[in-house]
Amino acid sequence: MEKIHLFMAHVNHLKSLFILVALALGTATVKAQNNTVPSPLDTTKKPPADTVKKPSAPQSTLTFGLDMRTRFEVRHGYRALPIEDTTAAFLISQRTRFNVDFKSKNLDVFLSLQDARVWGQQDPREGQTGTSTTVTPTTTFATYFFEAYAEPHFTDKFSVRIGRQRVIYDNQRLFAENDWRLPGNSHDAIRLIYNNKINFTTELLAAFNQSGENLFSTKYQPLVPNYKSLVVSYLNWKITDKFALTTLNTADGYQSSDPAKYTTSYERYTVGGRLEYSSYHWYLTFSGYKQFGKDSVGKKLDAYYIQPEIKYTGGSLTVRLGMEYLSGADSSTHPAEDKNFVPLYGVAHRFMGNLDLFATFPSDVNGAGLLNPYLFFQYQKNKISLRIENHLFYSQSQFLFKGSPIDKYLGFENDWRFNYKPSKITDLEIGFCWASVTNSMVYIKNSKVASADVGRYSKTPYFFYTSLRLTPTFGKITL
Repeated sequence: MEKIHLFMAHVNHLKSLFILVALALGTATVKAQNNTVPSPLDTTKKPPADTVKKPSAPQSTLTFGLDMRTRFEVRHGYRALPIEDTTAAFLISQRTRFNVDFKSKNLDVFLSLQDARVWGQQDPREGQTGTSTTVTPTTTFATYFFEAYAEPHFTDKFSVRIGRQRVIYDNQRLFAENDWRLPGNSHDAIRLIYNNKINFTTELLAAFNQSGENLFSTKYQPLVPNYKSLVVSYLNWKITDKFALTTLNTADGYQSSDPAKYTTSYERYTVGGRLEYSSYHWYLTFSGYKQFGKDSVGKKLDAYYIQPEIKYTGGSLTVRLGMEYLSGADSSTHPAEDKNFVPLYGVAHRFMGNLDLFATFPSDVNGAGLLNPYLFFQYQKNKISLRIENHLFYSQSQFLFKGSPIDKYLGFENDWRFNYKPSKITDLEIGFCWASVTNSMVYIKNSKVASADVGRYSKTPYFFYTSLRLTPTFGKITL
């Protein structure tokens, strides 16, 4: 039995590239299990030298592969509530990634070249005029490295990953690759990774963004709002074969939107974790997070999130019952503090319904918070999977529409998803989603709408899609 003591010191973020990470862990006793037990019949005599098998040298591998997804969509209420006479949107999108993966004992390198676009978004003939080629300012170039990192291994348990990389932690509620989105999501970061290969993993990730190679100052002017700095501390400890503990503590900083105060960063801290219990057919979990510091505009932040869930798996059927609770602000009291919990850089699609009516916080709930009780059913057998998801939506706080409080019940959503995998490299997915929304949802999502126009909104938005994903491996070379 060995003891592992973990201490992480405070770092002054305003004067350096790293942010304060509040991770206070008590000493934890971790059992390093060893299944090799000497037998009383074992001899202490060494065998002849010529009978001893020398361990083979670890081999290096180089793998080339493709990840290609084509998706057809019919949208009439995806992300936004439709007006009754609004026509549906039809589109086909395609994302193609060419992956190169090198693995060795001392170094891993991964490259993923990605092209993501809607069919017709960029005409291959664009800019072609006779024998001359011109590039217009509207030309869309969607090809770039989605991932490009190197990971040297200093020991068999410790490594450092440097470069552009997907960041996926826990159940992806706070950090996810957002695979549903056409481009996905990755971060330019450095990550220190320790894994004892038994029951304990901990990581420390840090990132610092700039718009270019500045000669002076650290003014950050991204085209899309993004953090200027980020530090994440992650820990996963399998305490026993039934209990597991995960902690996730984050500090992200946003540069002031006031051009005269670009040296000021507003720090947001998110601390918490998850406790899991599993036994036979049952799985129980509770997750909780607290947010404090300042939001991206400098307002004092005080928010929280909880998620209890129970799951039963019997044969081919899985049933999940749970709830998400995201704090918000009562608009009738006009609080001085920001009470809205923001799920950082996680995925909403798999948690808040496939219509993605509540994907961006706090704007999609107009600062009122959200309660999301859910009940999922999944049947999986052989190459077929069917998933049915049910959501109820309530505003967490009281919301006023033109000075009058509204009913907190926002609506119901039902999602169906069918998957067929005829082979390891082929995945056909068909999905259909619909919702029954109330006037309260119209009020919250369209707070500036005129009272007379509320009835024009369709109360049954829907969304249909068909997706085909191919993930072949072109070749694997042993070096």
